[in-house]
Amino acid sequence: MVTISKFSRNNKRFQNLLARRGGIPASVETTVRSVLADIKEHGDKALYAYMKEFDHVNIREIGLFVSEEEFAAARNMVSSEFKEAVKKACDNLFIFHKRQLPTGFCETYPDGAILERRYTPLSRIAVTVPGNMAPLISTLYMNLIPAIVAGVPEIYILTKPKSDGTIDPHLLYVADYLNVKNYYKISGSQGIAAVAYGTETVKKVDAVVGPGNHFTQMAKKLLYGEVKIDSLAGPSEIAIIADEKTNPTFIAADLLSQAEHGTGFEASTAFCLSVEMAEKIKAELLSLMQENNLLDATQKTFENYGDIFVVDSIKEAVDAVNEIAPEHVELLLADCEEALNALTCAGAVFVGAYSTEPVGDYFCGTNHILPTCGTARFSSGMSVQEFMRGYSVIRYPENALKQNAGHIIHLAEAEGMRAHALAVKVRL
Repeated sequence: MVTISKFSRNNKRFQNLLARRGGIPASVETTVRSVLADIKEHGDKALYAYMKEFDHVNIREIGLFVSEEEFAAARNMVSSEFKEAVKKACDNLFIFHKRQLPTGFCETYPDGAILERRYTPLSRIAVTVPGNMAPLISTLYMNLIPAIVAGVPEIYILTKPKSDGTIDPHLLYVADYLNVKNYYKISGSQGIAAVAYGTETVKKVDAVVGPGNHFTQMAKKLLYGEVKIDSLAGPSEIAIIADEKTNPTFIAADLLSQAEHGTGFEASTAFCLSVEMAEKIKAELLSLMQENNLLDATQKTFENYGDIFVVDSIKEAVDAVNEIAPEHVELLLADCEEALNALTCAGAVFVGAYSTEPVGDYFCGTNHILPTCGTARFSSGMSVQEFMRGYSVIRYPENALKQNAGHIIHLAEAEGMRAHALAVKVRL
């Protein structure tokens, strides 16, 4: 299923990879626009109707919020091993994310002007996290911890409940552990519209973050400007650069780790220095796939975007990866530093044979919410600053204005902004 080919810029498989997108059908946008308009106008009535129509739950029966009794039950349902893993993972994330807090500063100029930069947290945010078919536990704490570190006072979570009105206890435990108790049993485009516009019972937020299906992503796209959004998340991807000394089993397992998301739009790509190594990787891939019953989950991805490219040099591989700008890059090389320094476009880089991508997905402390589909060329992954706003404070004394008035007036008048110039002139 995976394709082995000699790398070149004109290689059709490489061009196929560069052209890869998540592809939201046009019909989704039509549906979501209608949902947003309906909820903006009719509030709770429309929200509850769509939750019944799309998610088959009656909010009036199950309740809008997760109850304290449900949190308590979740604490008893999850294993002690899970609790310990959550604690250690969250500890790691808190350490790394606290270092990201921006530092304000104050600068005094020779003319007496004093300029400041200050940072404050957003007031209220919403985190959407899928929880019905596959509860994305790690994604929940990856979103919550940066917001908590930033100091956001009100954090709300949105998850699609099961048909009986319950939410996966592992998700509830994470929220409870991080003391985020505002947990809505709403989801989809209707849930995002509710928190973006506000309804009779749902508070309007400043930002919406988190993953979701096509309807969720389209809602975020259409609501940008009404609220802040983190990104439009596409399907996962990994690019691995390996030398001849790398264990091919490691490469194969890491390619599988991203392909198993299962939409068929994921990309699992490796670059190596010989056909012999490429064949070893492919053989290990097929073996692991069969031994671990991963064929159904990964076959479509490997057919569409599964490639092993044979390159002439590590530099050629690095240049190709910079062009792809993937979500995850692994450097499985005896000497990684030169390649690491040459990499400029990646969501996250994993260096060395034991820095497997799932370390970042779950545990080490970095954030796994990363740019996809080539957007690492111009954007970054989730950070504390996603939940903060910076603003400037200007203290401009009279003598500074008189000293610089002529320059300001000339610049304003050059733009044809006569009232701007006037605001300075009246003070002279």
